[in-house]
Amino acid sequence: MGCETRSLIGWCLTYFTNFTGHPSASIPAGMVDGLPVGMQIIGQRYADCDVLAASSTFEQLRPWQHIYETCRNRSLDYSTSLSL
Repeated sequence: MGCETRSLIGWCLTYFTNFTGHPSASIPAGMVDGLPVGMQIIGQRYADCDVLAASSTFEQLRPWQHIYETCRNRSLDYSTSLSL
């Protein structure tokens, strides 16, 4: 989308499981209270294809591209919504 990203963002959420040989993917899973949430899919050791297939199936069943627009348009002023 023309936006620069940090190289660490893509793998840091799954680093520990990938390090052990268990493939994992962190995928968008919807919205809760107006905020995006994700889900991790973790497979058996070296079962990368299974994790990719499960991730693809979930995305086909629950498309998430429209969430980008929702997040882009939300207010970032949390001072009125947070109560300590």
